[in-house]
Parts: sequence; structure tokens; C-alpha cells
Amino acid sequence: MKQKKKIAFIHRYGLEGWICCGGHAVPGIIDTLSKDAEIHFYGPKTTEERNSSLRANLVVHELPYTWNRANPNDKITKTIPWYFWLPIIALRCRLNGTRLIWNDETVPFTAPILRVFFGRNIVITVMDFFARIYTDKHPRLHALRDLVERIDFASWKKLPLIFTKVLYTQEFLAEHGVPKEVMHLYRNPVDHTKFHPVDEVTRQETRNKLGFADTDIVLSHHGILHPNKGNDWILHRLAELKEDLPNLRYLLIGDGPEMGNLQQLASRLGIIDRVVFTGWLPSERDLNNALASSDIGLVMRIGQETDHFHMTDTLAHEMACGKPILAVNLKGIAEVIHDDENGALFSGSAPLEFCSKIKPLYQSGELRISLGKAALDLSKDICSIALCSDQISGLLATKINPGNQP
Repeated sequence: MKQKKKIAFIHRYGLEGWICCGGHAVPGIIDTLSKDAEIHFYGPKTTEERNSSLRANLVVHELPYTWNRANPNDKITKTIPWYFWLPIIALRCRLNGTRLIWNDETVPFTAPILRVFFGRNIVITVMDFFARIYTDKHPRLHALRDLVERIDFASWKKLPLIFTKVLYTQEFLAEHGVPKEVMHLYRNPVDHTKFHPVDEVTRQETRNKLGFADTDIVLSHHGILHPNKGNDWILHRLAELKEDLPNLRYLLIGDGPEMGNLQQLASRLGIIDRVVFTGWLPSERDLNNALASSDIGLVMRIGQETDHFHMTDTLAHEMACGKPILAVNLKGIAEVIHDDENGALFSGSAPLEFCSKIKPLYQSGELRISLGKAALDLSKDICSIALCSDQISGLLATKINPGNQP
């Protein structure tokens, strides 16, 4: 019997943590590749519920520490041991005959470390530029940021395959010398059996549970409540629209370091009765029902340079729920959302534009239905699990060959 070729997936969030944080296509990828390849996963333990059916198709190598996605401190404290384990993982893969390593994120120096200890057949997904994110407000650190990026870019130029979530990322990488032919796009995957429109009975039950009246027009957003999400800016806009749009309500789903600040701000602005803070909802079903029972899906970031490299899972989920999208005009988002087609775009530095874009959505139910249907149709075309799984597994399969052995 012919021996299967080995491929390794690695992620600092752990297996189930990776899937919950955007790796929704991973089960399909593993199912496809495992027919012809022996797949190994390396990463920490996770607090997420173990996926037994997924693990049945993998050889799982868990590191001796646990990643807790609900603890924001883990992004720092648990990334440090990840750097320690990367060379060990790479060497182990090299010694056991692994053909390829895929890391579905962009932690600085990951690719250079893997190349040194494993070889050149490394695949990464470029989404975040962490050196830019964490030095954005510290000009004195920009020289260090530039050094970090030069090292990463030099390594990325030699990789056989790079995934991106938006085309703008590819343009940026090409400007820094990364060959266009190695870059391939896959949008944020979404499971349309989990995120979808709901029937009228479910809609009414959900709205009643959340405290919304039939006449309320609900603007919804979900995610970690971090300053970069710009929810304070949104609350100021809602306060300004208080008289013009008396039935506008804001459904803010999620939790994070900004929760207390946002609640206090809503109170100071006199709109605490117009904002519903749910915290983290208990299940994906509850999240879907809440998003699908709202009227307008909001996508907001403050507009840091690195915000342009994302489509965001928030946008993917809201589109899948059939919501018209009101989105901040960033490069990656603008590749998907277009004015008067499936939503409306506004500048995060233009309060009057935000107000002018939300008013037609508030006033016209027909417009909301039309734009929401277009958003759902596009979601099925570009974000389906099957499409993303096929794209990724097909490209990974082409890189598992003897000519690329480390």
C-alpha cells in the first residue's frame, strides 16, 4: 500500500480555537486532504469543546499549555511559548518526513523560523501585520517595525504559496517584492447552515427576548469590544441621530476591554435605553438569531492602516444572515460592499456621511430587503465553506510533492 505524504497544520490558538477564530473551512480541508495525505496538527490545548470527528482524521500533537480564547492576555502570554515551540515543531516535521507546513496566520518571524528549521515548503495566510498594529501610536518604534517587516518580507518572497483574504493585501505585498504568482485569495469562509436568515416567528421571538419593539430599526454589530472597533464613534453618531431617527436601536454583541467604557459613554450620551449590550451569546445559534433578527448589519473599524487588509468575520456573518451592510470604507471591505448594491459605505472620519448613509436604510424596508438579498447572494458566491475548502485544499495539494522537500 502506498504511504501517504505528510502535511502539517500549525496554529497558536490550538485546533478548535483556530476553527472558532476564522478557520471555518478547516474541517472541509482536512476531510479532502486526508484522503491522500496524512495530516498532523501542532498547537496548544484549547478551552474550546473538542471536535472528535475532526480529530479522527488528524494526528494531533498538543503542546503542554492551554490557549483560552476568552482571555485577552493569552494573545501575549501564550504567544511567547509559541515562539519557543516553533523550532521544535519545525524540526520534528523535518525529521518525520513532512512535505509541507501551513500556518493560517501571520505572527512576525514565523515564516523565517520555520524556513530555518524545516525548509522552504512553508505556506502562510497573510491577514494581520502585528508589527504595525502594536507600533501604530509609537513613532519611536517604527524603525523596529520596519526591521521586523523586512525580515518577514524577505522570507515571504521565497514561499511557494501565500493566502490572503482580500486583494488589497496582495497589492501591498507585491509592492514589497512578493511575487504575485504565489498569492491566492480566499474570502472569510462562513457556514451557511449556521449563519442564515431566520423565519418570522424566530425573528419576533428573538427581538422580544432582546427587548426590541416591532417599530424599532435595529443596527447590529458583533465581535471583541476593543478600541480599534470604533464603537465609541458609533455611539456618538447615534446620539446625534436621536431626534431624527427616534426608533433606531443598537445591538452590540460581544465583550472585551471596552465594555465598561462603552456602557458609561452610552449613559453619558443619554442613549443607554437605545443600546443593548448582550455580552457573549451562549451559542452560534443565538448569535445567528440575533444578527438575522436585526435590520442593518454594521461593520466598523477606526481605520488604522492595518484595517485595510481585512474583510472581517463580522461582515461575513452579517452578509450570510441576509442583512444590508453599513460599513466603514476600507480597502478590503470595499472589495465586497458596494453602495446601492448590497449596502452603503461611509468614512470613519466623516460623521455627516455616516448619518446620510444610515437614513435611507432606516426609512425604507424595501431597500433593506433588496440590499440584504444581494448581500446574501454574494456571500454564497464567495464565502461558502465548500468553495473555500476546495480552493485551499486544491492549492495545498499541489505543493505536496517531492520537488519541494525540505
